[in-house]
Amino acid sequence: MFGRLANPDRENNALSQVLYGLALRHGWGISPDPSLAITYLSLAASNCASIESQALSSGMKRGGAAKGELVLAIYELANCFRHGWGVAKDPVAARSYYETAANLGDVDAMNEAARCYEEGFGGRKDKVCLV
Repeated sequence: MFGRLANPDRENNALSQVLYGLALRHGWGISPDPSLAITYLSLAASNCASIESQALSSGMKRGGAAKGELVLAIYELANCFRHGWGVAKDPVAARSYYETAANLGDVDAMNEAARCYEEGFGGRKDKVCLV
């Protein structure tokens, strides 16, 4: 079902794209395909960013309904780059995605970004950013 709703040529539903991407990455109910998972997580982030941009430009001060999906998609892309799921490991990209999701309010991303600062993952160690 998520695959049909996530299809960019059909419903193009951002939440379904996130969930389908996670199912593909982990093999939840379907054969694992981490590379295709990256495609769907990226589509979700792109679609959500577009929805949020439209909401903000229409005068909404805090964004629209897709912020949760946007943050989740960005956080999950960070995990893909950190662990090499569907893409080559890229500590710099992982840290950047964690920082972006953290700046959008995701608590798990805040924790992972702090860990990156503490360990020097994807950049220099930075004990000041930990607090």
